[in-house]
Amino acid sequence: MFSRWRDATLYMKLAFVSFLLGFILYVVGFSTLYWEYYQTTESSTKVIGLWKYLLEYRYSKQAQAARSFSSSAQIPKYVFNSGWFRLTQAVECLGLICMVIALLILLLYFFVSSCKQRKALYAIILFTFLSVLFIVIGIAVFGGKMEQMGYSVGWSMGLAIAGVVLAFLAGIMEVLELR
Repeated sequence: MFSRWRDATLYMKLAFVSFLLGFILYVVGFSTLYWEYYQTTESSTKVIGLWKYLLEYRYSKQAQAARSFSSSAQIPKYVFNSGWFRLTQAVECLGLICMVIALLILLLYFFVSSCKQRKALYAIILFTFLSVLFIVIGIAVFGGKMEQMGYSVGWSMGLAIAGVVLAFLAGIMEVLELR
């Protein structure tokens, strides 16, 4: 198994590591809550993700350090039922599905000798760039609409962006492997 890793080109090693790291970052960003946030007052923040809305309260007592408490708030129907939000959820899910398919084919390409064909490399490239395209569309729509409402980018969206950038770099390395 490790002999196949040693036999791989530098481009494919970089593509594999970059794509795997990008996949992990994207999955964490995709599933966490802090895609966008809005500081309503000094003690409360509205936080929104792809799947949940949260109103976060902070308070401090005299003898204790500041503690953070969260409570679920009513999901604002004007956001979660709008077409652009459903589009964002759909294309982000399609991007995740394409990433999983690309990762599976990449693992087969690396570790199963009968799958180390040019057709498999074409499939990896196709699904890598499809995942990047879907995810970028979702991030652009979500970020643009939420910015119009006064929200700021949160760390979850930052992780998703970092993941898609690493996946794009992996796609470039995969294209360079075609030479």
